[in-house]
Amino acid sequence: MEEVRRLLDQAAGGAIEIPVSVFADPDAAALVFPGGTVRIGGAVSDPKALSVGGQATITASSAPVDVAFTVDGEWVTGAVASVDLGGGCGLVLVDGAPDGASLPAGAWALAGGRVLRLTRRTPAPPSDPERLDGLGRALPVVKHRDGASRERTPQALVTESGILTPRSGPRRRKGMRVLEDPAVRGWSPIGTPGGDNGLSVDYYNPPLRIAGALTALPASPPYKTVVGGVLLVDTGAFNGSAMGAYVVPDGGGADPSLFAYGSLGSQVGFGPSLFHVRGISAGFGWNSRVRVPAADSLGSFPFLMALDNPGAIGADDEEVDPLKVLGELIGGSIPWVRPQEGDLWLAAGLAFDCFETFSGRAMALVQTGSDLTISLLGSAGMQLPTKSDKKIARVEIGIEATLRPTAGELSIGAAFTEKTFLIDPNCKLRGGVGMKFWFGNHSQAGDFAFMLGAIPVGRELPARYPRQQPAGLTWGVGSTVNITGNAYAAFTPKSLMTGGSLDVVFQSGMLRAWLTARVDALLEWNPFYFDVGMGIRVGVSATIKVWFVKIRISVEVGVSVRIWGPAVGGEATVHLWFISFTIGFGAARRNQTPALDWGGFQGMLPPPENMVRTTAIAGYAGEGAPATRGAVKPWLVSNGGFTFTADTQAPVSRVFLDHGSTTPIATDSAVDILPMHVRGKGSELRVWLTYNGQAATMTPWGRAMLRGNVPNGLWGQQPDAPNDGIIPDRILGIRLSSPPVDHGTSTGFLDEEAISFDPINPDGNQPLAADEPATGPVPTRPGGVIAAIKDGIDTDATRGNRTTLAQALTGLGTDLGALDTDLSAYARAAGTAFTAEPMLVAG
Repeated sequence: MEEVRRLLDQAAGGAIEIPVSVFADPDAAALVFPGGTVRIGGAVSDPKALSVGGQATITASSAPVDVAFTVDGEWVTGAVASVDLGGGCGLVLVDGAPDGASLPAGAWALAGGRVLRLTRRTPAPPSDPERLDGLGRALPVVKHRDGASRERTPQALVTESGILTPRSGPRRRKGMRVLEDPAVRGWSPIGTPGGDNGLSVDYYNPPLRIAGALTALPASPPYKTVVGGVLLVDTGAFNGSAMGAYVVPDGGGADPSLFAYGSLGSQVGFGPSLFHVRGISAGFGWNSRVRVPAADSLGSFPFLMALDNPGAIGADDEEVDPLKVLGELIGGSIPWVRPQEGDLWLAAGLAFDCFETFSGRAMALVQTGSDLTISLLGSAGMQLPTKSDKKIARVEIGIEATLRPTAGELSIGAAFTEKTFLIDPNCKLRGGVGMKFWFGNHSQAGDFAFMLGAIPVGRELPARYPRQQPAGLTWGVGSTVNITGNAYAAFTPKSLMTGGSLDVVFQSGMLRAWLTARVDALLEWNPFYFDVGMGIRVGVSATIKVWFVKIRISVEVGVSVRIWGPAVGGEATVHLWFISFTIGFGAARRNQTPALDWGGFQGMLPPPENMVRTTAIAGYAGEGAPATRGAVKPWLVSNGGFTFTADTQAPVSRVFLDHGSTTPIATDSAVDILPMHVRGKGSELRVWLTYNGQAATMTPWGRAMLRGNVPNGLWGQQPDAPNDGIIPDRILGIRLSSPPVDHGTSTGFLDEEAISFDPINPDGNQPLAADEPATGPVPTRPGGVIAAIKDGIDTDATRGNRTTLAQALTGLGTDLGALDTDLSAYARAAGTAFTAEPMLVAG
C-alpha cells in the first residue's frame, strides 16, 4: 500500500506510471494495458482515498481513453477501465472483487451484446522426438484429457493489431443465412460496426449451395475505393463462380481499373472419353494486370482452382468464405490481380480428362500494355490404379510457359505439386525444371539456361537464370527409416553442372544409423575444364543410460574424392570418427578461369558474315535489303532519299566515315575482352560509300549513333560485375541518312523518247496528200512575225500590262516574289526561239 501511495503522491496532476505487478491479477491487466506499465496522463489522484483517474492507452484503442482506479488494501482493484468503443462494443478490466461488480475478476470485452474473456494466442504445443510421422517429422506431445469439462466461455483474442472477437453467427431465414457483417466466419476487430462495408450471403439447401459477397475493401493511392464481389454456386452436378473488382481512382488523373472472371464446371462433364471437358472459364481486366505464377505455385493460382472447385479458393474447414476468395485475388502485399495503368488482359481456361486416367487444367493468359505477355498455364496428373482406393502412384505436374516478344524473353517451367507420390503416399516427389531463352533486342539475346532443382551454394549462376525448388524425393518407410534424395542440373552456353545426394537414416529408440552419398560435377567447354567430386559416409550412434546419465556413442567413416583438370589434379579425404586427413595429387586446383587465345574467343562470337551488318531502313528499291557486308550486288536506292544502318555485335570505341578519314565522328571507352583477360583495346567501325565505282564522301549525310547493352561475360573486366551481367550504353553502330535532294535549275538532257506523242484514236480529219484540198481557214506566213514579237516584249506597254497582272494575282493571294523588271533578255531570246516564221490564221 505504501508503494501505491508513493506513486499517487508523485502524480501531482501530471502523469503517473503504475506497473501491472501491483494489480491483483497482473496477467489480466497486461491484456488490457500494453507494455507492462499503465501510464496515465492528466492524472487526478487522491492519496488519502487511494484513487486516481485520467487517460491511458489500452490494447483496443489507439487513442487514450478515460480510466479510473481504486486501491483496496495492498492491490489496485475496481472497474479499472470501462471504454465505449461504439457499435455496442466496449472493454472492461475487473481486478479483484469490487463491490457491485457484475463480472468476475478478469479482463473482458463487450461486443454485440456478448461478454467475452480476453485471452492471447496459445503457443504451439511442444513436439515429441520419439513420435514421428511418415516423413520423419516430430509430432506434438499427446495430451491426456481428464474428465473435467472444458471451459466454454466465449473468448476475445488479444493480438499485436488489437483485440479480435469471433464473428456472431448468421441469422437464418427460410434456408438462407444473411450476414450483416461482410464475412461468413472468422475474426473481426473489436469496435468495427457491421453492415457498413457490404453484404455476404450463404444459402444452403442440399444439393444447392450459394455463397457470395459484395464489399468495399481498403485502397491505396492513387485509388480511393475498391469494390469487390464474389459469387459461388454449387448444385452438386454443376458448380460455377464469378468474381471481380472495380477500383475507383482518387481524382489524380488515374483511370478506373476493373476485372471480371467466371467459370463453370461439372463433375459429369461432356464429350468422349478421349477428351472429356469438365469445366470452362474466361475473364478480362482493364487497367489491371495478373501476376503469372511459377510452375510450383500453380496449385494455389485462383483462376485455375476455379475450374475444378471454386470454393477451394476460400475453403475454411467445411465453410466457404467469399471474402477470403476475394482476398486471395486482390489482397495481401503481392495480390494475384492488381491495378496497372494502361494494361489489358484476357484469359480463357479449360478443365479436362483424357481416357479417364489423365486429368488436367489449362489456361491461356494474354496481357498487353506495359509489356506484351503471352502465358500458357496448366496442371495435369494421373493416379494408378484409377479404380481402386489403394493408390500406388499419383503424379501431378504444373506447367508454365510465358512469352514476352517485345522484351525478347521466353520462359518455360514444370514442377511436381505437393500431391505427387510414388509407391507409397509417404514417398513424395518434389522440385521441377525451368528453361529461359533470350532473343531479339534483349541485352542477353542468344543466352539460355536449363535448370533442374536448386543449385547448391558455391555454384551460383546469374540472377536472370530461373530459380527452382530443390528436386528430389522424401520417403518415410514405416516409423524407423527415412530416405531423402536431391538432384540438380544446370545447362548454359558456358557450362554444364549436375549432381545429387542420397541420405538414408534409421532411427529406432536410442539407436540411430545413417548413410550419406553425394556427387557433384562441373563441365566447362570454352575453355575446357572439369571438376568432379563424390563421397560417401556411413555412421551409427547409440544412446546408453548408465544410472542417471545418458551417454551417446557415435562412429562414422567416410571417403570423398575430387578430380579437376586440365591440368589434372585432385584430392582424396578419409574420415574416421576420431580423425580426418586429405591427400592431394597432381596439379593444384585453378583459382581463376584461364585466358582464351584469339581462336578460342572467336568461337564465342557470331560468324564473321554476321559480325558487321548493313541494313536498309528506307528508300531501298530492290526486292530485299542485303543484311550483311558479304553482299556483292550494289544497292539500288531511291533518288528521293535513303537511310541505312551499320552495326556490329561488339562494342565500338571509334566510328569513322569515308575510307581515308583519320578523324572519328564519335568515340567511346576502350574495349575489354574478359575471356582473353585483355583490357583497353580499340575497336573501329568505318563506313564508306562507292558511287558508280568512285569513292563519294559521306560528310553531308545525317547520322545518329546506335547504342545498346553488351554482355559482361564477353566485354567486361571482371566476372562478378553489377547490372545483371550487362554493360549498358555502348556504341554498337550508326544510322545514316542521305542529304536532301538538290533538284537544280535545269531539266537536263531530253531525248526523242521523252518528247514523243501518242496517236489519237480515232483519227481526225487530216490531209493525207499534198493535193488534198484544205477545209476551214487557211494559215499563211506573211513574214515579220518574229520581229514583231521581239520589238513588243521590252516596251513600256508590256511592262505596264505585266505589272497590272501581277497586282491582280497578288490580290488573289498568290505570292509571286520579286519581279524581274528587265525584259531585254527575253526580247533577245525571241530571235532564236523560233526555227521559222510563225503561220497566221485570219480572224
